[in-house]
Amino acid sequence: MAQPVHVVEDIEALQALGHPLRVRILEALREPGSAATVAREVGEPRQKVNYHLKELERVGLVAPVGERRSGNFIETLYEAV
Repeated sequence: MAQPVHVVEDIEALQALGHPLRVRILEALREPGSAATVAREVGEPRQKVNYHLKELERVGLVAPVGERRSGNFIETLYEAV
C-alpha cells in the first residue's frame, strides 16, 4: 500500500527539512514511535532527537498520536504526517 503524500508549502517546514537528522527522524516515524525508539534507530542521543522532534512538531511535520508508560516515565508517541 502506498504511503500518503504530504505537500510541504510552509517556509518554516521547508527550512526544518534542511537538517539531515530531521529527515531521518521523519523516515523513522512512518510508524508511531517515541524519542527513545527513534534515537536508537537513527543512532543519536535521545535528547538530541527530542529537540529535533519538537521542531518537527512545531512546524506540523510530526504529530503526537498517543502515550506509552515505561515504568514511572510516560513516553509520547509521534508519527510523521
